[in-house]
Amino acid sequence: MRNPLIPDILALLRTHSEGIAEYDILKSLKQRHTVLQRLADDANLQLFRQHFLIMNALYQLQSSLWQEEQLVLEIRSTRIRLLHDHPHQHSDATTLADSADAKLAAYYLDWDEYVKTDKDEVKRLLDSFFHGILNQDERKEALKTLELDADLLDDKEAIKHQYRKLAHNAHPDRGGDTDYFISLRQAYECLMH
Repeated sequence: MRNPLIPDILALLRTHSEGIAEYDILKSLKQRHTVLQRLADDANLQLFRQHFLIMNALYQLQSSLWQEEQLVLEIRSTRIRLLHDHPHQHSDATTLADSADAKLAAYYLDWDEYVKTDKDEVKRLLDSFFHGILNQDERKEALKTLELDADLLDDKEAIKHQYRKLAHNAHPDRGGDTDYFISLRQAYECLMH
């Protein structure tokens, strides 16, 4: 299905030779397409659908611009731009499937992904994303608490050894700080699980 946002997005890309952020594309499209503001009752689902429609249009454009005009549409998380003089030569055999972001493109070009993603799925995706960020931050903090280098993150024996060493000295029965002792245990649990 041809995305109705394509002409407006292409016009924006042609007038912003330095590139444009997805947020700015959305702001501009909302002025011309009021339907973008009524895609869902849930705010997170609405944002997902707006994002999906823009990305779908961009990936459709990426393919058609190369096939029809040999222009490269660079789609990055911070900037989207149309490259007229791309430094890499492409052969006529170049297709979207050859690009590094083929899986991402396939996702956004599949209208079933738009249809099947409901409020609960968006919540699950957001929770998964934030949980991943928190886990990374928690693990970094736990390494710091246990005075371990990042390269020992997967070395359970080294973690256990370091925890026992620090906990032995920090144990409240030995005059250690209770809060520090608890933080050591929390760090140990975080890294072991």
